[in-house]
Amino acid sequence: MRHETGSVEVRDIVPSNWAREAASVQSDDAGPAVSSKAAIRSLFNSLEQKGVRYCHWKSNIRLEETLAAAEDIDLLVDQRDAGLFHAALLENGFKLTQSRSGIGHPGVFHALGLDEASAELVHVHAYFQIVSGDSLVKSYRLPIERSLLEQTCYLHGVRVPVPEAELVLFALRIALKHTGPIEVLMANRHYRSVSRELGWLREAANAERAEALCTTWFPSIDPPLFRQLLDAIEAERAVARRVVLGWRVARRLRGLRRLSPMLGAASRLWRVLSLLVKRFRHRNDLVLQTGGMIVAIVGPKATGKSTIGHVLATRLGLHLDVFRIHAGKPPATALTLLPRLLVPAARCLFSKERAGEYEKPERRRERRYSLLYILRMTLLAYDRRKLLRRALRAATAGSVVISDRYPSESVGAIDSCCFDEAALANCSSPLKRWLTNQERALYKGLPRPGLLLCLEAPIETTIERDARRLKQGGPDAAVVRRRWELESRPEPFGTLAIRIDTSQPLDETVRTVVRAVWSAL
Repeated sequence: MRHETGSVEVRDIVPSNWAREAASVQSDDAGPAVSSKAAIRSLFNSLEQKGVRYCHWKSNIRLEETLAAAEDIDLLVDQRDAGLFHAALLENGFKLTQSRSGIGHPGVFHALGLDEASAELVHVHAYFQIVSGDSLVKSYRLPIERSLLEQTCYLHGVRVPVPEAELVLFALRIALKHTGPIEVLMANRHYRSVSRELGWLREAANAERAEALCTTWFPSIDPPLFRQLLDAIEAERAVARRVVLGWRVARRLRGLRRLSPMLGAASRLWRVLSLLVKRFRHRNDLVLQTGGMIVAIVGPKATGKSTIGHVLATRLGLHLDVFRIHAGKPPATALTLLPRLLVPAARCLFSKERAGEYEKPERRRERRYSLLYILRMTLLAYDRRKLLRRALRAATAGSVVISDRYPSESVGAIDSCCFDEAALANCSSPLKRWLTNQERALYKGLPRPGLLLCLEAPIETTIERDARRLKQGGPDAAVVRRRWELESRPEPFGTLAIRIDTSQPLDETVRTVVRAVWSAL
């Protein structure tokens, strides 16, 4: 089999899937070899239609997983086609992102898109220039982009480098990941996959052509060094040999460093600290360039607010910085910590002062509240205001804030201002009146959510769900009915509100919610 792919002649490419796909380049009957997400296939089709010079430049042993959105899509794109590439991304619904902590790399960016059928995010990692090397800093610029893009074939309907080109880049990338203790640890955590990828590439590539290509691109890396490097990468336990060869390669490629050793060390330290903070906070570093948003999930009891919030945070949090809060149960602040510790005892001593007692219709009609209840609601309003201001700061910095419950602008609604003018008039003491005014003031000017998801379900469904919950005191249908009436009122927020019927199967509800949120971001 012979086929011309750019400036390199590809002959007898193995494994067989490489040969079969390479033979069908730009053929009308060349369909996808594997199943893939519609959003991903649509993006690649757009790139071909626009004539964008690109290739999926690394880790093509896992290309099937990439097409299924289980891996990032690592695309090298010719700088001259940057405008066409961005147009293809936007036409397919992708949104540009950036690093919140500033640990991105020059000439490299990330974009996220939504696969409509599965409501899963697709991650594009795009390169206009190849910066590679150590895992964190990417200290080297390998200026071979145009030459690499001229030497491609097709695998599973996607442009990829010819095996010889990918083998050269793979060997140098692994070598440069063995130049420091942190990089060595990261590169050898799951090393079996590295040796397996090397075997896959060696089986497909012609060794002599790979050596010749390596010498053409990087004259300082001679064939004997290249062969030694491949053998060391193949031997899983040859860590020391890989470190020695890695330093040798780094020294010979020192003219391609994009950062001096001192700046590289400083960048590495910053990136390690950012990585530790990310793991400690259990949050990602990417944020959308368009900014973040507060997404409020509201609705009657047992409509699935916690479940939807958890699934939504999990889906988006795989790639984005997601911050989840519970506005209905804000954490204590320094001012309210001590009074909060006394709440369990107060519930036992003053059972008629529970919040649920004041939700009963007869108590609500009276508009008479005890000093203890007014004090508790004022402290709760203070905690809620602090939490929502923190949420606004996070959203302003780019985070997607997902709030379980949210205050309404309607006085008397759940999680909202409790005291109206009638309640204020009924205050029997100056202290009560002062606390009531404080509570009312705390709810003025609260940050508004960018999107309001109003969950709905028939009352029978919510009672049935509540009956299946394992909670202290057991299910209470009367409470569910009372909360359903209170929380089913329309929200007066002047923001986008979408009503979601959660009586549908969970998978369908999740898809509807994720699509709505992604469209609003």
